[in-house]
Amino acid sequence: MRSNIARQAIYNSEQKVIAYELLFREGCCDSFPCIESDIATDSVLNDLFCETTGGVTRVSDGLPCFVNFCYDSLIQGKALNYPAQELVIEVLEDCVADAELYKALEDLKSHGYQIAFDDFVPSSDWLPFLRLADCVKIDFRAQTLTQISQFVSKYRKRFEFKLLAEKIETDEEYHAALEMGFDLFQGYQLSKPERIFFSNVA
Repeated sequence: MRSNIARQAIYNSEQKVIAYELLFREGCCDSFPCIESDIATDSVLNDLFCETTGGVTRVSDGLPCFVNFCYDSLIQGKALNYPAQELVIEVLEDCVADAELYKALEDLKSHGYQIAFDDFVPSSDWLPFLRLADCVKIDFRAQTLTQISQFVSKYRKRFEFKLLAEKIETDEEYHAALEMGFDLFQGYQLSKPERIFFSNVA
Protein backbone atom coordinates (compact mmCIF):
# COMPACT_ATOMS: atom_id res chain seq x y z
CA MET A 1 0.00 0.00 0.00
CA ARG A 2 1.27 3.46 -0.89
CA SER A 3 1.60 5.74 2.13
CA ASN A 4 1.38 9.53 2.24
CA ILE A 5 5.06 9.74 3.13
CA ALA A 6 8.24 10.25 1.19
CA ARG A 7 11.54 10.32 3.03
CA GLN A 8 14.77 12.13 2.24
CA ALA A 9 17.97 11.08 3.95
CA ILE A 10 20.01 13.38 6.15
CA TYR A 11 23.74 12.63 6.24
CA ASN A 12 26.61 13.44 8.56
CA SER A 13 30.04 14.59 7.38
CA GLU A 14 31.05 10.97 6.79
CA GLN A 15 28.06 10.54 4.45
CA LYS A 16 26.32 8.20 6.85
CA VAL A 17 22.52 8.45 7.06
CA ILE A 18 21.63 9.61 10.57
CA ALA A 19 17.98 10.69 10.11
CA TYR A 20 15.23 11.23 7.55
CA GLU A 21 13.02 14.19 6.78
CA LEU A 22 9.48 13.00 6.15
CA LEU A 23 7.55 14.74 3.38
CA PHE A 24 3.83 14.61 2.69
CA ARG A 25 2.79 13.17 -0.67
CA GLU A 26 -0.67 12.40 -2.02
CA GLY A 27 -1.75 9.94 -4.70
CA CYS A 28 0.78 9.60 -7.50
CA CYS A 29 2.13 13.10 -6.92
CA ASP A 30 5.83 13.25 -6.06
CA SER A 31 5.75 16.87 -4.96
CA PHE A 32 3.98 18.64 -2.10
CA PRO A 33 0.28 18.97 -3.07
CA CYS A 34 -1.96 21.98 -2.47
CA ILE A 35 -3.00 21.20 1.08
CA GLU A 36 -2.92 22.92 4.47
CA SER A 37 0.33 22.32 6.37
CA ASP A 38 -1.39 21.06 9.52
CA ILE A 39 -3.34 18.46 7.53
CA ALA A 40 -0.11 17.29 5.90
CA THR A 41 1.57 17.00 9.31
CA ASP A 42 -1.32 15.00 10.76
CA SER A 43 -1.21 12.59 7.83
CA VAL A 44 2.54 12.05 8.11
CA LEU A 45 2.32 11.45 11.86
CA ASN A 46 -0.58 9.03 11.47
CA ASP A 47 1.35 6.97 8.93
CA LEU A 48 4.58 7.18 10.90
CA PHE A 49 3.15 5.93 14.17
CA CYS A 50 0.59 3.47 12.83
CA GLU A 51 1.30 0.10 14.45
CA THR A 52 -0.19 -1.90 11.58
CA THR A 53 2.34 -0.46 9.11
CA GLY A 54 5.43 -1.09 11.19
CA GLY A 55 5.73 2.58 12.11
CA VAL A 56 9.14 4.15 12.58
CA THR A 57 10.96 0.87 11.96
CA ARG A 58 9.48 0.62 8.46
CA VAL A 59 9.48 4.31 7.58
CA SER A 60 12.92 5.37 8.80
CA ASP A 61 14.75 2.16 9.69
CA GLY A 62 14.47 3.26 13.32
CA LEU A 63 16.32 6.55 12.75
CA PRO A 64 14.99 9.92 13.99
CA CYS A 65 12.36 11.56 11.80
CA PHE A 66 12.29 15.27 10.99
CA VAL A 67 8.63 16.27 10.61
CA ASN A 68 7.39 19.71 9.55
CA PHE A 69 5.12 21.52 12.00
CA CYS A 70 3.20 24.69 11.20
CA TYR A 71 2.43 27.38 13.76
CA ASP A 72 -1.02 26.08 14.76
CA SER A 73 0.22 22.51 15.23
CA LEU A 74 3.01 23.75 17.49
CA ILE A 75 0.76 25.99 19.58
CA GLN A 76 -1.72 23.14 19.99
CA GLY A 77 1.06 20.84 21.21
CA LYS A 78 0.28 18.06 18.74
CA ALA A 79 3.79 16.66 18.96
CA LEU A 80 3.27 15.80 22.63
CA ASN A 81 1.10 12.88 21.51
CA TYR A 82 4.13 11.17 19.95
CA PRO A 83 7.42 9.79 21.35
CA ALA A 84 10.15 12.41 21.66
CA GLN A 85 12.99 9.99 21.00
CA GLU A 86 11.75 9.27 17.47
CA LEU A 87 10.72 12.75 16.39
CA VAL A 88 12.55 15.96 15.52
CA ILE A 89 10.21 18.96 15.45
CA GLU A 90 10.92 20.97 12.30
CA VAL A 91 9.59 24.51 12.69
CA LEU A 92 8.44 25.78 9.31
CA GLU A 93 9.88 29.07 8.12
CA ASP A 94 6.44 30.69 7.72
CA CYS A 95 5.63 30.37 11.43
CA VAL A 96 5.06 33.60 13.34
CA ALA A 97 8.04 34.21 15.62
CA ASP A 98 6.09 35.39 18.65
CA ALA A 99 6.06 34.78 22.40
CA GLU A 100 3.39 32.09 22.13
CA LEU A 101 5.52 30.06 19.73
CA TYR A 102 8.59 30.49 21.94
CA LYS A 103 6.66 29.20 24.95
CA ALA A 104 5.34 26.21 22.97
CA LEU A 105 8.86 25.28 21.84
CA GLU A 106 10.21 25.67 25.38
CA ASP A 107 7.54 23.24 26.54
CA LEU A 108 8.50 20.73 23.84
CA LYS A 109 12.16 21.03 24.85
CA SER A 110 11.24 20.38 28.48
CA HIS A 111 9.59 17.13 27.35
CA GLY A 112 12.73 15.97 25.57
CA TYR A 113 11.92 16.90 21.97
CA GLN A 114 14.60 18.13 19.59
CA ILE A 115 13.85 21.34 17.72
CA ALA A 116 15.01 22.13 14.18
CA PHE A 117 14.39 25.40 12.35
CA ASP A 118 13.67 25.02 8.65
CA ASP A 119 15.06 27.41 6.00
CA PHE A 120 16.44 29.65 8.73
CA VAL A 121 17.20 33.25 7.78
CA PRO A 122 18.53 35.46 10.59
CA SER A 123 16.25 38.31 11.63
CA SER A 124 15.57 40.25 14.80
CA ASP A 125 12.41 38.18 15.36
CA TRP A 126 14.05 34.77 14.93
CA LEU A 127 17.49 35.21 16.48
CA PRO A 128 16.21 34.76 20.09
CA PHE A 129 14.90 31.33 19.06
CA LEU A 130 18.41 30.06 18.33
CA ARG A 131 18.93 29.25 22.02
CA LEU A 132 16.17 26.64 21.65
CA ALA A 133 17.63 25.08 18.51
CA ASP A 134 19.11 21.61 18.33
CA CYS A 135 19.45 21.96 14.56
CA VAL A 136 19.37 24.92 12.16
CA LYS A 137 18.68 24.16 8.51
CA ILE A 138 20.13 26.54 5.92
CA ASP A 139 18.69 26.47 2.40
CA PHE A 140 21.54 26.67 -0.12
CA ARG A 141 19.07 27.69 -2.84
CA ALA A 142 17.72 30.67 -0.87
CA GLN A 143 20.97 32.35 0.23
CA THR A 144 24.34 33.03 -1.33
CA LEU A 145 27.43 31.23 -0.10
CA THR A 146 28.68 34.56 1.26
CA GLN A 147 25.50 35.09 3.29
CA ILE A 148 25.65 31.55 4.61
CA SER A 149 29.32 31.87 5.54
CA GLN A 150 28.62 35.12 7.41
CA PHE A 151 25.84 33.46 9.41
CA VAL A 152 28.06 30.50 10.30
CA SER A 153 30.94 32.75 11.35
CA LYS A 154 28.71 34.93 13.51
CA TYR A 155 26.56 32.36 15.28
CA ARG A 156 28.22 28.94 15.07
CA LYS A 157 30.25 29.28 18.27
CA ARG A 158 27.63 31.21 20.24
CA PHE A 159 25.13 28.36 20.29
CA GLU A 160 25.23 24.58 20.51
CA PHE A 161 22.97 23.68 17.58
CA LYS A 162 23.99 21.50 14.66
CA LEU A 163 24.08 23.10 11.23
CA LEU A 164 22.28 21.31 8.41
CA ALA A 165 22.95 22.29 4.80
CA GLU A 166 19.79 21.58 2.83
CA LYS A 167 18.99 21.60 -0.89
CA ILE A 168 22.57 20.68 -1.71
CA GLU A 169 22.43 20.04 -5.45
CA THR A 170 26.06 20.19 -6.58
CA ASP A 171 29.35 18.74 -5.46
CA GLU A 172 30.69 22.29 -5.12
CA GLU A 173 27.92 23.22 -2.68
CA TYR A 174 28.53 20.07 -0.66
CA HIS A 175 32.24 20.78 -0.27
CA ALA A 176 31.57 24.46 0.47
CA ALA A 177 29.25 23.40 3.29
CA LEU A 178 31.88 21.00 4.61
CA GLU A 179 34.50 23.74 4.63
CA MET A 180 32.15 26.11 6.47
CA GLY A 181 31.75 23.55 9.24
CA PHE A 182 28.25 22.20 8.59
CA ASP A 183 27.46 19.03 10.52
CA LEU A 184 24.61 17.58 8.46
CA PHE A 185 23.69 17.52 4.77
CA GLN A 186 20.54 17.01 2.72
CA GLY A 187 19.74 17.44 -0.95
CA TYR A 188 19.55 15.93 -4.42
CA GLN A 189 23.35 15.74 -4.65
CA LEU A 190 23.20 13.11 -1.92
CA SER A 191 19.80 11.49 -2.42
CA LYS A 192 16.32 12.31 -3.68
CA PRO A 193 13.11 11.75 -1.68
CA GLU A 194 11.78 8.21 -1.94
CA ARG A 195 8.16 7.19 -1.53
CA ILE A 196 7.34 4.78 1.29
CA PHE A 197 5.23 1.70 0.62
CA PHE A 198 3.68 -0.60 3.22
CA SER A 199 3.76 -3.97 1.50
CA ASN A 200 2.43 -5.88 4.51
CA VAL A 201 -0.86 -3.97 4.64
CA ALA A 202 -3.88 -5.38 2.83
